[in-house]
Parts: sequence; structure tokens; C-alpha cells
Amino acid sequence: MKQRKLSLLLSLCGFALVVASLAPAPAAEKTPFYQGKTLNIVINFAAGGPTDIESRIFAKHLPRHIPGNPTITVQNMGGGGGLTAANYIGEVAKADGFTAAYFTGSLFQHQIKDPALRVDIGKFGFITGVQGVTVSYIRSDVPPGIMKPADFVKAQKFRAAGLGVSSSKDVRFRLSFDLLGLKYDYVTGYNSSSIARLAVQRNEAQYHDETLPGYRAQVEPQMVKTGMVTALYYTDLVTPSGEVLVSRDVPELLPFTHYYKEIFGKLPSGIKYEALKAANMSSTNMTRMVLMPPKVPAESIATLRKAFDSLSRDQDFLQNAVAVMRFHPRLEVGEAGERMFKVASQVRPEVVNFLRQYIDQANR
Repeated sequence: MKQRKLSLLLSLCGFALVVASLAPAPAAEKTPFYQGKTLNIVINFAAGGPTDIESRIFAKHLPRHIPGNPTITVQNMGGGGGLTAANYIGEVAKADGFTAAYFTGSLFQHQIKDPALRVDIGKFGFITGVQGVTVSYIRSDVPPGIMKPADFVKAQKFRAAGLGVSSSKDVRFRLSFDLLGLKYDYVTGYNSSSIARLAVQRNEAQYHDETLPGYRAQVEPQMVKTGMVTALYYTDLVTPSGEVLVSRDVPELLPFTHYYKEIFGKLPSGIKYEALKAANMSSTNMTRMVLMPPKVPAESIATLRKAFDSLSRDQDFLQNAVAVMRFHPRLEVGEAGERMFKVASQVRPEVVNFLRQYIDQANR
């Protein structure tokens, strides 16, 4: 009896060994796409500016969110109002997943079909967008006196300082003024917001607007709190369906559309408002963008999207960003971000034509 049980046990053991030998070996773990590699991020403006400073904070914290912990380098490629780098990414950069872009302004230039932009931004690989509202302000001594935001619509003729007729900044504040029914002189060509701000301080111009880093660091302490200027409203954050969102970063002011409704009791409408919404999608929701050349490997797109999604919740990164950038970076990520990019890059032809004509009129 014992001998029969032993024989059965040995038979079962032998069967188990045969099965084990036939079973496939565990698959070797796949090497991460970026392991041992270098990711180069091209910046479309010169070193030292806001785009450059922000990009380097992202580059500092991003590697630990990418499987394989790659080396990240930053390359400045200024020129052409930011379009030199855009053309480089679309025409020259290898589509191997090891070159990315951190761009400002390119999506708006794509919207208006700027002839200097030779590539289709809509075909680039979208990774994420970085929101950035712009705050409008005007000298408080503009007649009859601007003591609170609602007084702005009573303003007599003033001079608005801009950067260039085809810049999204200028186009957006001009459209806003037109919707509000204001009379103003448009003076453009200032090389930077810091120079335009100085013009306001000297009373050479009375109006300008700035993104949050400049507003919080310079305008608010030196000009708003001293009573020199009055802050008015900020540019709309718009969903792909056109809904206007309230920014958590400027609780003391209203977005433009809500400001308009408070003044006039109705929402703005018409082609100028449609153009303004399109420009805000590309320049407020997507103040900065992280893109890759067309036709890069899908694995690299997916990896970097997940990395930026994870980075957006990284407390070390957020603390560093707030300390240096003076605002909480809020990212357009995932399917929602991709949809925003698609809508912003596929503006209706009638809106594109209007924007082109609107810019041409300012050139005359």
C-alpha cells in the first residue's frame, strides 16, 4: 500500500516537472523608452525670459517622473517672434522622441496663419499646455478717474501699450476694448512687457496687461498698491465648448466675459467675441505648450503625457514653481488637454479670416 502511494506521488511529481518545463518563461521586463537617453527641450525664446525660466523649472523636476530617469537638456532658439524654433521642430528635428519643445505664442500664430510659420502646428505631437491668465491694468488718473474696475468703461481716450500688431496680447486687448466700446490710441512695438510697463509708469501710455509673474512681482506691489494703476480683469480661460472658467489664481478680479456681463447685463457676442475666445484658447489656456515633432513614436508621446500629469501633482515642483514663477502652474493634461489643443488648432475659417483682416487693419 505504501509502495503504491509512493509510486503515485513520484508520477505526479514527474508530471509537474514536465508541465513546468513546457510553460513559457516569464517575459523579460521591457527597458523604458528613455532609459540611458537624453531628452532635449527646445525653447522658442532667448535665455533669461519667462519662457526660458519656466522651462528650466520643468526640466529640473521632470526626469524623476519619466521611467528610466533620462537626462534633460534645454536649448534656447530665439528669433522670428518664436517661430524660428517652431519651424525647426517641424522641418529639421528628428522624430525619434528625443526632441521636445516648450513654446510660447506658436499656437496663436498657427491660428492666424502667420506666413512666417511654415509648418502645421496642429500636426505636432501634443504633450501638455500650461495655463497663464493675463491681468489688465490702467492708470488711475485717466479721466474721469479709474478707482475701481467698473470705472474702466467710462474712461476717456487713453493710450494702450502693445508689443506687436500680430501678437496675441495686442489682438486680445484690442478685441476686448472694441467689445466694451472704448476709445483709445493704440501704440505698439514695445520690445517687452517690462518696457511697456515703464511707459505706463512714465505716463507715456496708460494701459498694459501682463501675465501673473510680472503682475504679482512688479505691477501689484509697485503700481496697484500705490494707487498708480487700477487692476481691471483677466483674460478668459475657455473650455473647448466655450464655457468661461474662473481662475483660482486671481480671486480678486473677474474674467473678461464675467466683467462684461456685470457691466452690460448680458454676455458678449458676435465675430469679435468668437475671435477673442479662439485667441484665449491658444494664449490663456495654452500660454505655453510642450510639443514634439510630427510622427514621433507613440510610446514617447504617452510616456511624456503621463510624466507631466504626474508632475502636476508633485509638491516639490509646485513649491519651486510658485517661488520662482509667482503662480501655480496648471496644466492642460490627458484627453481634456488634447481636445483643447485640437479645438484651438482648428479654428473656423471665418474666424481665421476675421483675425487676419483685424491684424492687417492695425498695420495701416
